[in-house]
Amino acid sequence: MKFLAILVGKLAALATRLTKTGSGTTLPGLMAEKIEPQIIRKIAERLKYGVIVVTGTNGKTTTSKMLVEILSEEGYTVLHNPSGSNLTRGIASALIHSVNIFGTGLEADIAVFEVDEATMPEATTKLRPRAVLLTNLFRDQLDRYGELDKTAAIIGNSLRGFSEMTTILNADDPLVSSLAKYSEGEVVYFGVEDQGITTDSGLAMDSKDCIACGHELVYEERYLGHLGKWHCENCKEKRQKPLVSASSIKVSPFVSKFELALPKENLKVEMPIPGLYNVYNALAAATAATVTGVGAPAISHTLRNCEAAFGRMELIEVEGKKIMVLLIKNPTGANQALSAIYSDGKPKKVGLFLNDNFADGTDVSWIWDIDFEYFKIAGSEFVASGIRGEDMALRLKYAGVDKKNYKLEKDINLATKELAKKLKKDEIGYLLPTYTAMIEIRNNFTVKSDELCNMGKVTKRGL
Repeated sequence: MKFLAILVGKLAALATRLTKTGSGTTLPGLMAEKIEPQIIRKIAERLKYGVIVVTGTNGKTTTSKMLVEILSEEGYTVLHNPSGSNLTRGIASALIHSVNIFGTGLEADIAVFEVDEATMPEATTKLRPRAVLLTNLFRDQLDRYGELDKTAAIIGNSLRGFSEMTTILNADDPLVSSLAKYSEGEVVYFGVEDQGITTDSGLAMDSKDCIACGHELVYEERYLGHLGKWHCENCKEKRQKPLVSASSIKVSPFVSKFELALPKENLKVEMPIPGLYNVYNALAAATAATVTGVGAPAISHTLRNCEAAFGRMELIEVEGKKIMVLLIKNPTGANQALSAIYSDGKPKKVGLFLNDNFADGTDVSWIWDIDFEYFKIAGSEFVASGIRGEDMALRLKYAGVDKKNYKLEKDINLATKELAKKLKKDEIGYLLPTYTAMIEIRNNFTVKSDELCNMGKVTKRGL
């Protein structure tokens, strides 16, 4: 059955390529799993160094990309799912693409898979990973995931039964940190150690009560949302000491500088992508790499040369003008995107494109927790667009943006061109779309690429 499943999967990928009827990242795996439900396990068990799973609300794609590049810099041959097809059918498609027709030879010796939070129980059962990395947990697509405690329980239960698996947790997120109780193997943490980047914004604090006793947590420092140095004065629960940490953090609209503390060495890093949340992504990737045995040179070199992931701070060109695309899908992500944009305190030209398709989340009430009022947006010009563009325009009105400084244009393509028209010759614009709006923008304003070329992508460089 394994041979038939792989054969059908490869034929489905070929048919998709020839007919140009899809991206080819899901159909091959879907068909293969119908024929052989254990196809993922049967192929993945041939990976010499096993599988690392990356999950969480924000940062999965960027963290996975960083980790893949670090591992490949160290000399591993890495299989991953870079298109973001993070359900089991996408994982199966990636494996089938990289294995030979008999299922006996893989191009890779280790895999890094981004996995959807709700898919974790099925994914860990089939993959039996050597490590699971959890970035953070924030409110996201309430219509699909429900409240955070439900998502946390799903992920927590997926960690049970793997005594040889390392669990890598964000120490600064109290809900994520609490999942250590589910793990039967080693648990390590990453976090920020910096008194100079605290926030006093009260919005998007999604987990501010102690998981153990229900009392409100006390923060010595709070960095973003509910992430920070926390403790409970009632039951004495507290943030765990991180194995890998970042300090001396300085962010600008294009660069992030920080000191990375590894177990045996400190590195000064200047990363060419901005935002505190990307510092967290780098921390997460560096921790997973350290647990895998990667040395400081590969981590340092990769972080200093990393590029933005698909739709995450990606630069596109529209009518000769440069626009940076920053995917948003929940209030914390949007707040961090705005924080990166406005880190220099200067007015900007910004597009805010809001869709409510299934992949975006049909509940758009989260936009009222975007803390526009907290940032120095005076003098900025905005374009609101998308299926729910009127909602975003209304949010800007209530944020105090002068009517002459925002425009509603429902058509996403026209709105993108309108944003470009506002830009001076050497000025950078910023576009914050939800997922399906981002896909439409990339389809219309970036160089077309064959997604099948990235399905089951194998990366190897070496120092």
